[in-house]
Amino acid sequence: MVRKTSASAALCLIFVILIWGMNWLVIKDALQIAPPLFFTGLRLLGGAVAIAVARLALGYQLRIGDRGRLNLLAVGMLQMACGLGLSLVGLQYLDVGRSALIFYTMPLWLAIIEWVLDGRRQTGFELAAIGSGLGGIMLLSANGLGPMAAAMTFDNAEGVALLLIAAICWALGTWLANRAHSDIDVWSRTTFQLAAAGMAVMTASAVLEPHFEVKRLSALAFPIAFNCIVATGLAFVAWYYALASIPARIASQSLVLIPVVALISALILQGEELALRTVLACLLIIMGVTVVIWQREERPSRNKPARAPFSQIDEADKPQASVSRRSL
Repeated sequence: MVRKTSASAALCLIFVILIWGMNWLVIKDALQIAPPLFFTGLRLLGGAVAIAVARLALGYQLRIGDRGRLNLLAVGMLQMACGLGLSLVGLQYLDVGRSALIFYTMPLWLAIIEWVLDGRRQTGFELAAIGSGLGGIMLLSANGLGPMAAAMTFDNAEGVALLLIAAICWALGTWLANRAHSDIDVWSRTTFQLAAAGMAVMTASAVLEPHFEVKRLSALAFPIAFNCIVATGLAFVAWYYALASIPARIASQSLVLIPVVALISALILQGEELALRTVLACLLIIMGVTVVIWQREERPSRNKPARAPFSQIDEADKPQASVSRRSL
């Protein structure tokens, strides 16, 4: 029975990695039709509706709780509104592979934030890992290798900057979430943050972006359905199920494969060029992120609660579940 559960959890984890990796291609295509903030708002609001409907249909209640709402709102704004919103704006200027790699440097920025704000001592391995990741970002920011490399275009520079800010916002949200104290279960929390962030991004879209014609919504039917139902609803359920059976360190480290899936999918399905610098940058970033995550998990707290089965996630609301919004 344990072996069967572990196999199911592993399949769920693989499903999450594949879906979240390939979703970068779906979003890239959607941005040919809709402005990035408008699509982000639709994605967030649709995800909130999908999770809420599923929970209510299963007989569970959605509750806001009595404490921690302001902190949760701040986390949602940082991660979902700023993180996801800015990543899609940046995706307009960069290819899928580079965008995903830069965005998934979040653990590196989290380590730097903890270093600066908490005074957390970094090991030699962590410092080397951060350097490796930053080196990978520098490679992705250039248009070539060596002294003959062309100067980076404005669009490239803008895209890299937006993706970096998005990754830092997500990491800052994670830092804040790790200090949150709330009595809201994980499903209600996710729905609340998705809905609040979605409304904020939709407001920003109405102010900053050109008007989107409603009659063009039909062209977004597939990307919206995929993002709301599959990439948000089903993937979140699969992720939480996997976390109930798989050690958090393994689950967290496996998420570094998401940009690899995005990179390979873009190469096969969209014919994106796989330059040598992109391959080298991918190796440097993955190595850096992996070491940072490993070093963090090597310092477990003896007071961590025992992991709860998936059926008890509402009551236990185990801290590992917070990883989900670190690496969407």
